[in-house]
Amino acid sequence: MPERLRLKSVTVHSSEGELILWQRALKRVYIDDKAGSVAAILEILQTGEYRASELWQAMARRGFKVTDQEIAAVLSALDELGVLEEADGDGSLDAATRDRHQSNLRFYDLFSRLGHTSASFHRSAQQSRVLLLGAGGVGSGILQSLAGLGVGEVTIVDIDTVETKNLARQFIYGPEAVGRPKVTAARDWAASYSPGTRVLPVHQRIADAASIVQLGAGADIVVCAIDSPASIHLMVNEACFALGVPFVAGGLSYSTLSYWSVDPGHTPCRLCLEHHRSDEALTLPPILQQVPLIEPGPVNRATGPVVQLISGLMSMEVMRYLTRTDPPVSAAAYQVIELADQMETARAPWQRHPACELCAATTAPASGHAEFAQTARAGA
Repeated sequence: MPERLRLKSVTVHSSEGELILWQRALKRVYIDDKAGSVAAILEILQTGEYRASELWQAMARRGFKVTDQEIAAVLSALDELGVLEEADGDGSLDAATRDRHQSNLRFYDLFSRLGHTSASFHRSAQQSRVLLLGAGGVGSGILQSLAGLGVGEVTIVDIDTVETKNLARQFIYGPEAVGRPKVTAARDWAASYSPGTRVLPVHQRIADAASIVQLGAGADIVVCAIDSPASIHLMVNEACFALGVPFVAGGLSYSTLSYWSVDPGHTPCRLCLEHHRSDEALTLPPILQQVPLIEPGPVNRATGPVVQLISGLMSMEVMRYLTRTDPPVSAAAYQVIELADQMETARAPWQRHPACELCAATTAPASGHAEFAQTARAGA
């Protein structure tokens, strides 16, 4: 049990023997409290001044006689609700880190528990290594988020150089970077913005899964922010099975933003989706099985706000894997935003396919992330 306990920054209403505790903005907990003892202990915990062993004395001063066992039961219930924290939880970080990352720490408060502080989530980010494929609109936006979150190391891979047209949406590059390799310009930006994040630039084109395996040695996660070659997602999928790490991918197609993730051995994989698509293609009307009469070439419609949106959502998914705050939301599921249709959203999951040789070679269950949430709650 930590030295001192504190009620998190939550709103509590009390009226006629009932408490309403706002666990989340859209989640309320109703508590029967006719004796007023729960309200009393919440007020005591809100001060952050007491150890667990001292709470019975504080309650006695308010006229409530309680046992250590009763105190322990209440604390366990409140911790299960996620509304308690260690009052000195940030103290394990140095002052400079606490100052720079205070908003990140307060975000982690949403997921902290007794024994698993917001500071411990931040340390997970600090100790993480990310392989980021792509330094364009999405990739550069993700690098901004990862550096802001204090991720320890990012290997960024891209073959392109900065062009003037990139400056409309790739905000880590300025006019002075035009003509330079994107990866070295990205490294220099990160060094000036957040020296705590080490960026390793690799000016290279991704050609096969083997090269991704080599680049990803020691990485905790792979992020795919490129769309070529055409088989890039299957390459990354294969490589991440070999590496034993998850990956997150996403981008913009016409007017549709989408992102998704795979945790090899724990979720259906990208090859499963490919098999499902092949099966579905056989059921399409004959006209849709033919080569299109007219098929336009690729057009980049990714404005600054568009890449910021998808980069932010993908970065949040990356951090779910790295810090284990909560289960990933796009594991084997497309998260979709239709930009030209009133920002409608959709979620399209896929299942493991019996013909997938990669998943067949694994023994872990392919359903959900209950074990992930349990691990996060345990503070592993």
